[in-house]
Amino acid sequence: MGKILLISLLLIGCAQSDNQNSTKIYFDLAGLVSQQITELNKNQPLTHKNLLIEDNEEAINTTKINWQKELDLFLQADLNKQSYQLSYNKQETPLMAIYTLKEHESLPVRTLKIIFDKDNTPKHIEAFMQVKNYLYESEKNLSMDFDKKQLKSYQIEGWQELFVGKKKRFKINGLLVHKK
Repeated sequence: MGKILLISLLLIGCAQSDNQNSTKIYFDLAGLVSQQITELNKNQPLTHKNLLIEDNEEAINTTKINWQKELDLFLQADLNKQSYQLSYNKQETPLMAIYTLKEHESLPVRTLKIIFDKDNTPKHIEAFMQVKNYLYESEKNLSMDFDKKQLKSYQIEGWQELFVGKKKRFKINGLLVHKK
């Protein structure tokens, strides 16, 4: 009986701390992107996708995209992680939110900017990510555009360099055609 009570208290304590940690200090990018991933996986819109890696360019039109994988970097740009909560300066107005990494912080998301419609829904999101350590260096510029709460286009552009290799540039553009 004592063990059951102890386990119950531990589970309740864990659930309460999870709820306390779910407070969103910054714009809920992960929530927005997760909702888009669910809708896109369900509807599978036609996507015109251009990929450029170094000098190799490819253009495809497809309805078969793993959206979880495709938009993963946008999930990584969410600032509502517990370890990020005091690391950003905020500038917020009714039509815009800009979050910039504080000086002397070394997190990968350097800036996040959201532009809202008059009805307070996101219409444009930009993020700049940068990682620099002794093995690896990279920069990524991410952007998403929305129309009537649906993802309309996205872009991921940047470069990465391993300590033993040369800098590799990449760019992905996606334009979505939603069914009416």
